[in-house]
Amino acid sequence: MQTRGRFKVLICAGLLTAALSGCGGSSSKDHIPSTVTIFYSHSVIFRNHSTFTMGYNGFGQLGDGTLTKREVAVHVPGMDNMVLPGAKAVAGNEHTMVFGNITSLVSSWGYNLYGQLGAGSKVSTTYPDAYSSKPVEVWMHATVTDIAAGGYHSLAVAGDKLYAWGQNTYHQVGNNSTTNATAPVQVTTGRDGEDLTLLHPLQVAAGGLHSLALLTTGGGTPVNYVYAWGGNSYGQVGFGKTSFGTYSTSCARPRKVTFPDTLTGTIEQVAALGSASLALEVQRGNLGAIASEILWGWGYNDAGELGDLIEHGNVTPLTLKSSPDPVPVFTVTGKVIKKMVTGTNHILLLLGDPGNDGSDGSYEIQSIGNNYYGQLGNGTFTNSSSLVYVLQTFGGAHFAGATDIAAFGTCSFAKVNGVWYGWGNNSMGQLGNTVDTTSGVPYFKVPVTVKFQ
Repeated sequence: MQTRGRFKVLICAGLLTAALSGCGGSSSKDHIPSTVTIFYSHSVIFRNHSTFTMGYNGFGQLGDGTLTKREVAVHVPGMDNMVLPGAKAVAGNEHTMVFGNITSLVSSWGYNLYGQLGAGSKVSTTYPDAYSSKPVEVWMHATVTDIAAGGYHSLAVAGDKLYAWGQNTYHQVGNNSTTNATAPVQVTTGRDGEDLTLLHPLQVAAGGLHSLALLTTGGGTPVNYVYAWGGNSYGQVGFGKTSFGTYSTSCARPRKVTFPDTLTGTIEQVAALGSASLALEVQRGNLGAIASEILWGWGYNDAGELGDLIEHGNVTPLTLKSSPDPVPVFTVTGKVIKKMVTGTNHILLLLGDPGNDGSDGSYEIQSIGNNYYGQLGNGTFTNSSSLVYVLQTFGGAHFAGATDIAAFGTCSFAKVNGVWYGWGNNSMGQLGNTVDTTSGVPYFKVPVTVKFQ
């Protein structure tokens, strides 16, 4: 989700339909705003196995039963006991999803105009009541192992099957249709006719208007594949011209992404920015230990989130704004990526030594990409096309000791000794801190403690 200016966040040209265009619109106790003008301005984190949210709440995306903005983290009623392995909380533009207390249940709340909550007829998809300010249940009828929230669509892996639902204007659901889906739809067929049910989904990721899945053949020597579908205005699905061309508008079914021959490891993780895609290649030794990791990226590169895309020719080298072909963003050696999360157009990494569980406080955090709101956490507002360290204080030591990280929109989070810290954009209180209305700069360039109600 691309940030073009400090108060102007655009997912993609043409995203807003007539029902969502225009300016302003304040929420009331009864109805959501008549327009969508605030994007990716809420956050969701786990604390003591309970779910907490903070920030903008005009569409009920905080799940506390109100439409009231919160500048401190508030508890989401009923969203406790998040103790399952891989329990996860994700946030889309104006909706939120979690799983981790019942194996076959996804809970969702917030905006539902396109059916992105996945609860079918249980929640209205007709304005002005197209929302739920309290969690609703999405039964997947099999063990859920991953979820992802895009702009106005959702993805899940459950029972060895791949599902999508919500907005489908740009084929985000991947079923060769443009009809919105109000309940989970199994994604079964690839663009070239592949039977995707013969593969095993490992992970999903969702951008503003596109979707990703990591699939494997399984077996003794598994082969992993990355599939992408949906909006492709910047080449984020992985095809199109290399520069200054017009990309295909969208891809109606999952398309296998082709990587350069220099990729000799295995793709073990995927992630999505607003209009870009990421895949982590892992090189392992004979005993399975990680030797090195390469992050590949394709799609939009407005602020260096894909590194330096340079086109060499007969003229002065030109920095490209996008690439439909996977390019190496950075290589990690010596340490390994313990966790990778993404905001609208920045990447946050938790790094540590192989075999180390982080209990000694040695994990460090690095970031790359857009920094207009301070979301890189290095004490500046300068974008970076190379990895930078998150700092403890302005000009201080590296922010160390984290055991978990999260990123939403234009803000970032890290948990140290059970305490959550946040940095970046706090214009809606999405960092769990009172909005600074005096200085005109409600942003934090280094971590601050998240406050809880």
